[in-house]
Formats: sequence, C-alpha cells, structure tokens
Amino acid sequence: MNAGPVKALILGYGIRGRVYGAYAKTHPHDFEIAGLADPVAEFPSDADCPTWKSWEDALAADVDADAVVIALPDRLHYKACMAALAKGYHVLLEKPIGCTWAECEAIRDEQMRTKRLVLTGYVLRYAPFYKKLREVITSGEIGELTSVHHLAAISYGKSSHAYCRGNWSVESRGTGMLVNKCTHDFDLIEWWTKGKACKKVSSFGSLFHWRPENRPEGAADRCQNCPEHVREACPFDAYKLYYERTDLRYHFPDESDEAILKMIETSPYGRCVYACGNDSVDHQTVLMEYDGGLTIILEMESYSQQRNRITHFYGTRGEIIADEVKIEIKPFIGDSTTIIPAQHGHHGGGDREIMAEFVKLVRTASPDRYPKILEAALESHRIAFLAEQSRYTGKTMDCVTEKPI
Repeated sequence: MNAGPVKALILGYGIRGRVYGAYAKTHPHDFEIAGLADPVAEFPSDADCPTWKSWEDALAADVDADAVVIALPDRLHYKACMAALAKGYHVLLEKPIGCTWAECEAIRDEQMRTKRLVLTGYVLRYAPFYKKLREVITSGEIGELTSVHHLAAISYGKSSHAYCRGNWSVESRGTGMLVNKCTHDFDLIEWWTKGKACKKVSSFGSLFHWRPENRPEGAADRCQNCPEHVREACPFDAYKLYYERTDLRYHFPDESDEAILKMIETSPYGRCVYACGNDSVDHQTVLMEYDGGLTIILEMESYSQQRNRITHFYGTRGEIIADEVKIEIKPFIGDSTTIIPAQHGHHGGGDREIMAEFVKLVRTASPDRYPKILEAALESHRIAFLAEQSRYTGKTMDCVTEKPI
C-alpha cells in the first residue's frame, strides 16, 4: 500500500477500542479511523467517520479500509475475525484469539487462506520494560535458565470488577479467567523460552472466596442497600472501589463522581460480590516443564494489594528479579545491577508500540511473515487451553499429544 495512513474500522468501542483508536489522534499520518461500531458505547462528538450499532453492519458496509481492529467481547472475537478476513481486511485482534482452541485453529486456517495479517493484542511484548527484560535474559548474563516463578497479581479491586461483577464473571460467556487474563503471561513465557517447547502442563485453581456461602451476615444484594456496618467491613464495597478510589474509573466512559454514583446504583458493578452468580476462578497456578528440564510456575492471584507482575528467573550463573518497575540482575560472580527502563503511557508504552507495529506490518504487506506472527500467538493460547483442561480434569497434560498423561 502507499505511505498514507492505514485506515481501519474499530469494532468495539469500550476501553480497548478507545485505547487503539486514540492512536489516530497522536499519529494522524499513520492511522485513520474509517468507522466505529458498538451497540452501547457513546462515540466521540467530533467523530468524522461512519458509526454503527452492529459490527456486522459495519463490515457489510464495505467501507474503504485496510484493516479492522476487533475489541469486542471475547465471545465475538471468532465470528468478527473470520468475517473481517473473508472481506480481505488485515486484523488487529484483542486477546483471546478465540474462546476455544477449535476457534483459534479455524482463524489460523482462514488466515492462511486469505494471506492477511492477524496481529494479537499482546501489548506487553511491545512495552519497553519487557523488551529490556528479554534482552537481559537472552544475553546469557545469568547463564541458562533452570526455572522461572511468575506471579500475575490482578489485585482485589480489578479482579472483583472484571471477574466477579463484570464481563468475565461467568466462563460460559467467553473464557475462563486464565485464558482471558493470562494469555498475556503465557505469551511472555513463550517469548522468554523461544526455541524450547513446553512438554507438560498441570494446573490447579478454584473460586475460593466470592461465593454465596461467604456472604457476610446482613449483606444486601446491592452495595447501596447494604447496612453501613457491613459495608464498612467489606473491602469489596462498590463505593470504596469506584467512588472513594479512582484507579478503576478508567473502565467507564464518564469518570465523574455523578456518573460513578449512578453506575453503582444501577449497573452490575454495584452488586454484592457474594451475589453475582459468578463462576470464574479467583486464583490459579500452572506448572510447566520445557525441553531440557526448565520448569516454570505461573501464579494468577486475585487477592493482592498491588496490580503487577513479579518474575523471578533462576539461572546457572545468577538470578533476575523483575517487578514491572525495575530489573535486578544478581550474578553469582560480580556486582548486582538494577535497570529501570523508561515507561510512558498505558501498559508502559505497549499500547502505543503495538499500534506502530501494526501500521508497519500492514504497510509492508508481507504475506510470508503473517502466518509466523499468528502461530507465535496461537502457541500461548494452546498452552493456556491445555492448562484449563488440566484444571478441569485434575490430570497433567502432554503438550505434544494434547492428551492426559
């Protein structure tokens, strides 16, 4: 294509759709919004592009565009991606790629047929912090990796918002918490272990606390009707999480006090966490064995104060501890050093960088590269789905045969 901006339809204008769309304002010569589709979102008042309430109508309009950004609910990723590829569009697809491994495989087959790009929204790969961390790991400074302990701490506020009260609270509506949240982490692990194959995976997890039997005595179905003494003792009270605190307000288009109070009183986010009908796990551990005996533990935890990722790498010549702010390198011989990569914007700059990469890949139009890009993303999904199968069955999964051992 020419050097003009990549024109894209954005399907889904929630938080992720708005983040991707913002690139058009900061980089107008590289990216242009050709249309917006969302059944409930309020579109920008200054939007100078067509809008639709249905993603199907947006694709049927045959708008002059190069690509489609899919930021719809998880359960719609497969249908929307297949339709966009069939129309000849390149695709930036929010994770997860599909809600089942069969959906993922079908998207791979359609990508091969159409020879279009499918770039998964693994923004952490593009974040300066994780780029630097991978550089340190692959430098050999701590020798050969023997084990990795990786904690994905979701935080009690974020987790109760998304996986108890929110869109991912019921697995049958999309995917489990592990696939929805931690495909990011599986992708990082695949990136760190490039060249090594995962041989076995086991997983354990459950919905431990946000259950009806743990409901405090006297608690109401909604926080607004809860007795004051019960609310005061509840860390998950919606007024505490959304009104007194402000760090979760970015999930809503209107972050004003008035809008937040109305949201608490009228939306699902004002429900008691013990009365949401949720079944997503609130904690899960995955154990993986790779070629050569490398072992990796991924722990996903809801009940944390902080929302971050902390990774401890053990090598034959030293250790690395990374916490999304600093990278501590502790060799067995020589002095320890600390690196603090510069980070700017959401996901430490990863959102911005993945958009730059998407534009570059669409402009270069390299069909020979596109299958490898999708395959790399699919492997992290495959391991995640096998981990879920292990959790459901209680058995260790063989990653080669994809059957229980």
